Amino acid sequence: MVTIDAIAVFKVALLPALANCSWATISAAAEGGVADKCFNIGDSKNFTLNGVTYAAVIIGFNHDDKTAGGKAGITFQMKECLNTTYQMESSNTNANGWKGCAMRKNMATFLSQLNADLRAVIKPVNKKTSAGSQSTNIVTTSDSLFLLAEIEIFGATQYSKAGEGSQYAYYAAGNSRVKKVNNSASYWWGRSPDGSGSTNFCDVNSGGIASGNGASNSFGVSFGFCI
Repeated sequence: MVTIDAIAVFKVALLPALANCSWATISAAAEGGVADKCFNIGDSKNFTLNGVTYAAVIIGFNHDDKTAGGKAGITFQMKECLNTTYQMESSNTNANGWKGCAMRKNMATFLSQLNADLRAVIKPVNKKTSAGSQSTNIVTTSDSLFLLAEIEIFGATQYSKAGEGSQYAYYAAGNSRVKKVNNSASYWWGRSPDGSGSTNFCDVNSGGIASGNGASNSFGVSFGFCI
């Protein structure tokens, strides 16, 4: 008798590389619980935002909790950054945390600018972040697009508070944390408020090292999303 697992493996063998799959097919693999058998950490696929093409890479399987329940099969992150830099806030404050910051409001705009076939399969997930202003209180938000927490990138909390998640497999495997804006290595934002003060958010510097800077700086944006 042919088992369900055998059928799943047979179907996996027929799938093309991630780059050649439709977003609907990728979503079906994620929803079917076989994404990690179909694809690999670091595999990439292009998408468009406001008419500009970017690449997204798989950074984790079954890592994030869907707001609707269960695990999201695949987490992606932009391989590089958007071509435009952005502030976390218009002034140097992290008092609003991730939940209330200006950057998070931008995510709704970015979502609306994605190619429709990708937008249709993105699953909101629960992300945990310090409330800001040196608070150890962890706030959970439901996000379709999100920045990564310091620990999700580095596996440690050098500047941020504990409790914001766990490291993605892509970074645990030693992949580069250097990201570019318009082909030049750039600082890029994380969502974690700096835990030792009320002015900074965590970021990754142009050398790929954990850092923290005033929220009004304009740095690169490399958001994540789940399917």
